[in-house]
Amino acid sequence: MARFSLLKNVIVMCLLPGISYAADTIVGGTVGYQHHASSSASELSSNQERGINYQIKNGLKISDTSRLYGTYSFNSDDMNHHQGLLVSYDRLFSLDEAKQVSWFIGGSAGLSDHEFQFNDIDQIYRDSSSCYVFGGQTGLMFDFGNTLTSELGFRYLKHNFTSADKGINATSLSVNDAEQIYWGIDFTF
Repeated sequence: MARFSLLKNVIVMCLLPGISYAADTIVGGTVGYQHHASSSASELSSNQERGINYQIKNGLKISDTSRLYGTYSFNSDDMNHHQGLLVSYDRLFSLDEAKQVSWFIGGSAGLSDHEFQFNDIDQIYRDSSSCYVFGGQTGLMFDFGNTLTSELGFRYLKHNFTSADKGINATSLSVNDAEQIYWGIDFTF
C-alpha cells in the first residue's frame, strides 16, 4: 500500500508541476503505434493487438539535460481498451553544438488498466484489471525554439497483468509487454 501511495504522489507531482517546485513546465501530446501480445492458458488463442496510441504529457524540464513528466495514455479498438498512467524520467544528450537535436534515454513506471475480449469458436472471454507497468524509452528530440520541441521515440513497457476466470471452463489471460513507436509535440513554459 505504501508503494501505491508513493506512486500516486509522484504521478500527481508530474501531472500538476506548478505546485511541485520552480522549474519549466512541459505540456504536450503524442500519437503513435502500439503493439502488445495477450496470451491465454486455455483453449483460447494468443492474440497480437495493434493500434493507435494517444498520450497527454505534463511535467518538468529540470535542466537542459533532464526532464521528469507524467503521461496519460489511451488506445481502443473493437476488442480491447487500454489506459495508462506513467511517470517517466529522461536524460538528454545534445547531438549538435546548437543543441537543436538531442538523443534521450530514460525509464518509466506506472499503472495500466486493460479491458479486453477474446472470441473463440464456441466461447467469449472478457476481462478487466489493472497492473503495475515499467520500462524504458529512447528517441530523438528536436528543439524548434525556446518553447516548442518535437520528439520521435520508442517505448518498451513490461506488464504484470494476469487474470483467471473461476468458471467451469477456467481461463487464464496475461499481457506481458507492449512496444510503442510515437511522435510528439511539447510546449515548455
